[in-house]
Amino acid sequence: MSGTGDAVRLAAAFITAALFGAAIAWPQGGAKFAEKAEAFAARADGAPMETRACAIGEPVLSGPFAPLDDVLSVSPLGGVTAPGEALPAPYIRINTRSGEQAFERRTTSALAPAKADIVAIERRTLRDAYGRATGPSWTVHFRGCGDISFYYDRIDRIDDAILEKAGGLVAFTEFGTPDHMGVETRIRVSVGDVIGASDGFDVGLHDPDATPAALARPERYRTDSFARAEVFDAPPSLLAAITTDVTHARCAIDYLPKDDQTKWAALLGDSWGVRRAKGDNACRAALVDTPGAAQGAWFTDAAHNAAASKVSAIALSPDSIDPNRMIFALHGRLLSLTEAMVSPPKTPGAAANGVAKDFLSFTEGEGRINTPFANVADMDVYCYQKLRANFIGPLVNGVVLLQRQQGDNGLDILKIEARSDVTACIDLDEPWSFTGNETVFYR
Repeated sequence: MSGTGDAVRLAAAFITAALFGAAIAWPQGGAKFAEKAEAFAARADGAPMETRACAIGEPVLSGPFAPLDDVLSVSPLGGVTAPGEALPAPYIRINTRSGEQAFERRTTSALAPAKADIVAIERRTLRDAYGRATGPSWTVHFRGCGDISFYYDRIDRIDDAILEKAGGLVAFTEFGTPDHMGVETRIRVSVGDVIGASDGFDVGLHDPDATPAALARPERYRTDSFARAEVFDAPPSLLAAITTDVTHARCAIDYLPKDDQTKWAALLGDSWGVRRAKGDNACRAALVDTPGAAQGAWFTDAAHNAAASKVSAIALSPDSIDPNRMIFALHGRLLSLTEAMVSPPKTPGAAANGVAKDFLSFTEGEGRINTPFANVADMDVYCYQKLRANFIGPLVNGVVLLQRQQGDNGLDILKIEARSDVTACIDLDEPWSFTGNETVFYR
């Protein structure tokens, strides 16, 4: 036998055998010896990271997502998505500090937070409202120990060395369009390695051993990688590598060392660091579709899959920063809500166009007025008033009616209508009812 690799494997075999022998000789410590033997064998043969057990008592992530001095705040996305993002988004966003120019953010390095394998890379071409390309956006998918997966999304530039190891852009497969492509890889990175550069990026983590999120229709969030591969003429393994399981989404901060958790959790808040996240679960990464209530995601048709890139859903949820403030994340899907219902902004030259179509916010109330979505019961009609476009935008001249019920086919449905004939719920004739202009959504 010759060669350094053969010698290493032979030595590993002897050491592994010795560790398993120790497990037999000392049964009380057998599990520990067996785990060490398995981990040692994996290191010796270069096995993928997801096949390796995480060290007992050690954090899964051991390094920062980015240099902490560059970070202004960390926004919990909490399932209420920004306009144009696929729903849901149960993750966090790293917001950097101000840059040299006004309204510009500092560019920082996205760092590997653990020893892991990069298993896939995606590249998207961003375009403005006129269809002009404005630049690329990268998503990097990692696999760590214990089959825990995590990813960085919306990275502005990927590291040249990583792209070269992936085979360059010529190795990428298009997903139906040159604007979205990806490549399957197996690139080992260590803690602190530079993944790319960006003026902010999203971080998602999935733990297969965590308790699944309470979703009313979990099948909405599943993706058949083989079916998608047939459509896009892409390898099923590539589609599987970039498909996330939102039911097992967890706050990445909770997987850092204790001291680092405290530092990063202290930054949880809105994108400009003005509002700080409130509540015990400030990261709010887990999705929740409250059974028998209105809180959660609702779709524009009975069969839509939430994994689609086009937003065809709304979300009714507490604000991820202040749980006492409720949000209608509408994505332009409520047709009865018109721009004419939005008060003109007081700032000269400012425009209100589009602000009401994305999301509305309000302070929770009592009874059937401004009822928290988690408390909405079947069949009753609820009314929402003093609604504001986003958080600080103009007030809506009207009210929104909402009713949750079970349809004839057994599916849960949600009716929503914006009405401009009154500005306060008490001005509506009892019993509250829809005019026929409501939009129906489905669980």
